[in-house]
Amino acid sequence: MIEALFFDFDGTIGATEVDIRAAWLSAINKLELECKDFDRIFRVGPPVRDTAAMLFPEMPSEELAVLVTAYKSFYDEAEIYQAVPYPGVEDMLHKLAENGKKIYIVTNKRIKPLLKLVRQFDLLPLCHGLFAPDIVDPDNHMSKTELLALAVRISGCSHERALMIGDTELDIHAAHTNGIAACGVTWGYGSLKNLQTANPEFIVDTPQDLTWITSVKQ
Repeated sequence: MIEALFFDFDGTIGATEVDIRAAWLSAINKLELECKDFDRIFRVGPPVRDTAAMLFPEMPSEELAVLVTAYKSFYDEAEIYQAVPYPGVEDMLHKLAENGKKIYIVTNKRIKPLLKLVRQFDLLPLCHGLFAPDIVDPDNHMSKTELLALAVRISGCSHERALMIGDTELDIHAAHTNGIAACGVTWGYGSLKNLQTANPEFIVDTPQDLTWITSVKQ
């Protein structure tokens, strides 16, 4: 039976696009840049540096670094966010905790905004660990695959009793690379087609489905 659950955050626990989008647009405006294809290119999920490169593929690395810093100044330093948990997620997490499941968050979001949001959602008491790309070294941005490996190791849970939950194929890939099962969720920012192509062990449409899956012996 599954004992430890490793959750992505953006698009899985929280509907965070409103704040992330606004921070990127504020940074672009502050630096007097122009990105006509912003709405087509922008998506929630990739690491910040990857997003900057996607928005401005021909920008030199030094200027990309300035853009990333500007974005962080708007997003990371916000006092309160417009983001909210997806409907049913809070109840699902409480039920999982009541059933003795260990809950971890593994995300590309940096630790400062992650902590703010987890506290804003009042979920910190339910979490056994938060894993963000800057927790080991602010300049050593770990991939989600590396973060998940670290989280599983620290959890002490066997790979057979672990489950990664996320809304994109990147979450599924991270799970399978680490030799653990994966569950895709359809309420986030990823596409169902990409989730299916990644071939997770489960795909769920509601948080309640996830509560049921984790209670069944595998």
